[in-house]
Amino acid sequence: MAENSNRLGALWASKIKSEKSPVFTGEIDGKRVAVFKNRKWVEGEETKQPVYHVLLSTLKGKAEKA
Repeated sequence: MAENSNRLGALWASKIKSEKSPVFTGEIDGKRVAVFKNRKWVEGEETKQPVYHVLLSTLKGKAEKA
């Protein structure tokens, strides 16, 4: 597969375990991230609130644990 210069990273969909669990996890621009759905978001007010929040992950990767 050819490398795309516009690619920043990749996200994987998570199985929803609770309202607080991340929707997506992965790596963007070399940093581990978690994406959460905004619980305060209301349909019809799209311009006032973001639908998702992207946060740096606090979990250590397999390489960092060793």
